[in-house]
Amino acid sequence: MLRSSSHLSVVGRLLILLSVFATCHAVSPSEDQLRAEFTAAMQRVRQRLPEQPDSPALQAYVIYDYLIAARFRRDVDLKPGDDLDTAIDTFLQAHTGQPVARNLRTDWLTSLANRRRWDWFLPRAGDVTSPSLICDRLQGRLATGDIKGLAAETLARWSLPQKQPSECEPVFVWLRQQGLLTPALAESRTRAALTADNPRLAREFVIDVPAEKAAPLLQWAQLLDASKTTLNTVATNPSVSVEPVALAAGFDHLARADSTAALALLPKLLSRPDMTPAMQVQLQRIAALGAAYGRDPAAVAAFDQLPDSAVDSDVREWRVRAALWAGDYAKALAWIEEMPPTLSSQPRWVYWRARAVAATSGSEAAAPIYAQLAGLRDFYGYLAADRIHRDYVLNAKASLDDKTMQSALAAQPGLVRARALFDCNLDDDAGLEWAVALSGADSATKLQAAHLAARWGWYAQSITTLAQVGEFDDVRLRYPRPYASAIADASKLTQLPSDWILAVMRQESLFRDDAVSRAGARGLMQMVPSTAAAVAKRWHLPPPQRDGTFDPPMDVQRGAAHLRDLLDKYGQLGLSLAAYNAGAIPVARWLPAREMDADVWVENVPYGETRNYVQRIVEHIVAFAWVRDAEPPRVATLLPPITPTALSAQAAQPAQ
Repeated sequence: MLRSSSHLSVVGRLLILLSVFATCHAVSPSEDQLRAEFTAAMQRVRQRLPEQPDSPALQAYVIYDYLIAARFRRDVDLKPGDDLDTAIDTFLQAHTGQPVARNLRTDWLTSLANRRRWDWFLPRAGDVTSPSLICDRLQGRLATGDIKGLAAETLARWSLPQKQPSECEPVFVWLRQQGLLTPALAESRTRAALTADNPRLAREFVIDVPAEKAAPLLQWAQLLDASKTTLNTVATNPSVSVEPVALAAGFDHLARADSTAALALLPKLLSRPDMTPAMQVQLQRIAALGAAYGRDPAAVAAFDQLPDSAVDSDVREWRVRAALWAGDYAKALAWIEEMPPTLSSQPRWVYWRARAVAATSGSEAAAPIYAQLAGLRDFYGYLAADRIHRDYVLNAKASLDDKTMQSALAAQPGLVRARALFDCNLDDDAGLEWAVALSGADSATKLQAAHLAARWGWYAQSITTLAQVGEFDDVRLRYPRPYASAIADASKLTQLPSDWILAVMRQESLFRDDAVSRAGARGLMQMVPSTAAAVAKRWHLPPPQRDGTFDPPMDVQRGAAHLRDLLDKYGQLGLSLAAYNAGAIPVARWLPAREMDADVWVENVPYGETRNYVQRIVEHIVAFAWVRDAEPPRVATLLPPITPTALSAQAAQPAQ
């Protein structure tokens, strides 16, 4: 009987188990052997190699269904047919709502749609959520004559400012044949794409818009694609009409890319005869924020000229940052004091208020404000403690570690499967089993589950679950030290402190060795393959595998070597971390013209992700030192003043 086209019943498995136990000469395989057999079988499925007979123990394995599902997914691609459809349908019905059915159901429905098996597909696709399957469902309804309400549902899909899958094209053609795609709807869809900042898609959509209506839309797209050139034309030719929303969008693009050019064009734009007071204020706000993002010396003056009506939370924060960059602490203090309490009470702005008070009234006046923060376990708390020479306070408190409850949790079928999947490196499937098993659990139960995951070595799940229940004080649980051997080797190779490598690893991948980002960064240290290959070549390390296989020890070494290269280039940890996250080109733009305090520089990093990245890694370095009972390094030492030119490689050598 082919296991790829059928599944064992519960009774069948029990019979197998009984036969195994009844055989006195049989030796039960170890968990490692069972896991190895399962992993090898899954690998044969992925590589489409011939099957080998499954042992009775494997057939009784708690995650054997995942192997059956994987074989079904392979076969539905290689040899679809009625018998296989029947077997898959039976399997899915037996596992309705279970995580093991998720990927198989998607692949099977896709195969059914590709084969135009609407008799099978439509009754089972009512709740699909992927765009391609939604389009398949619409196409199936059209093909089978089920058109009641079809036009409205298809129009809703057509109107979305997104590139739709090719599966939708037949129903879109039908809409056009029915005369339902009116010029007004086409214009509305194109405007939605432009509002979503997608000029390329808008140019595809505008084909259905009449020429007289299309012209301003094409101008809008041009303002997004070539902001500087198009705005110059608009500014120097007042007779050229332009829609206000398009002008604002194009000016925002220019202000972010070239704040100096935007400020230079602003007077001409404001003097256009069609400029309304509201539009003037909008352009002034955009120019001021762009100047702040670009660390332009004119930013403070630009914010000063804004009327109160233009002041929102972005303006409130970035005008303070601009004043800090300019060294105008009196202005920074005045603007902080104008913040609403919900904003000014945040540790970030309490700290900067203290810095501004110290600069304008002296350190004694600022000391009580610093003291409010010095006991916090975060970036600004540590900065405040440095200013008043206090020890760091991590407020660490071990959470309840209930082994009895953990044992009960570990015996739950969903978590048994989750652990087995995790041990077999199927982390995504394991995570889904975990989520389903704990979906109705209270915080106390989830806390014990976090302890359980840590005991299994599933640190990403442990840390994530701790965050879900708001447990942040158990610092030792939140800061494990896995991959000790790989990190020690990387530390020895690069002369980087192990805490630094751990901190980057935690922030980048949360210790998931199979992590893959949307940008294609891979592994524990989240490097894109091209960068990993270049680093490997420079450091004479094995290059990343072409087949995408993860190699944790080498991933760690290549990531540490990359950070070492950046430290040798920039000479400063703050710049190096920013470059690790955002790349060298943005960091080159962010270098100050003069030496600057690192806290001011970090605060003015215009990419929110990168700014938080640097701050979080510094926090992690402090925590990792604390959990190994070492004296945490001071942030003032980790982040010395930022200089406009790179320091020597020798100056970048950190102390172990």
